Amino acid sequence: MNTAIVTRLVLKDWYLGSGMFAGALTLGLATLVAVAVAKATMLAVILGVIVLVTILIGMGAMIMSSMVNERRQQTLPFVMSLPISYLEYTTSKLVGGLVIFMALWLALLAGIIATIFITPWFPHGLIPFVVIMSVEMLASTCLIAVVSITTESQGWMIGVTQVGALALNAVGFTIVRLPGIGPAMSGHTIQWNATTTLILLAEFAAIVLMIAIAFYVQSRKRNFI
Repeated sequence: MNTAIVTRLVLKDWYLGSGMFAGALTLGLATLVAVAVAKATMLAVILGVIVLVTILIGMGAMIMSSMVNERRQQTLPFVMSLPISYLEYTTSKLVGGLVIFMALWLALLAGIIATIFITPWFPHGLIPFVVIMSVEMLASTCLIAVVSITTESQGWMIGVTQVGALALNAVGFTIVRLPGIGPAMSGHTIQWNATTTLILLAEFAAIVLMIAIAFYVQSRKRNFI
């Protein structure tokens, strides 16, 4: 693998997305502060969740749209003229996009957990649910990335983004009704059980599978430009 060029392409994507990252991070942290100050009123919590989810979904979609736009803006032929294979290009785009998203994702997840810990009116039992839903959002973003880079279609990317947003509601609705998760959410202690572990393992397995499928599909392409 041409590590030097792959690294430069990843750094290029990070440079182009750094402004969005800074803005999204600032807005997300400000939202967490506002929720904490509001003393966990139901309206504040609901609005806070909506804002945070919107930030993550929007950030993921904007980053991944660059994968589609490179062919439409005719920058892909230039990139492929470099001494780089299509699999190396795929690696640079997936790593570049997901690194930016995961930096924001990790920062907001840490911020949410810290808010729950330091704010006395939030039950600590919420943390397993928060972690599960956060990983679900990561999986949804990975799906957007895979569809974007394999189809290079704006329509498919928008469609998958909308499906992912709807699926997030369905997953959350289902998970809170599981015996091992729902009843523990209002508790003052973190209850990490087999149900939580199995769900997280399934989510991470899905992420690995999606990325593997992306590399497989890309390896079979012959028309690169």
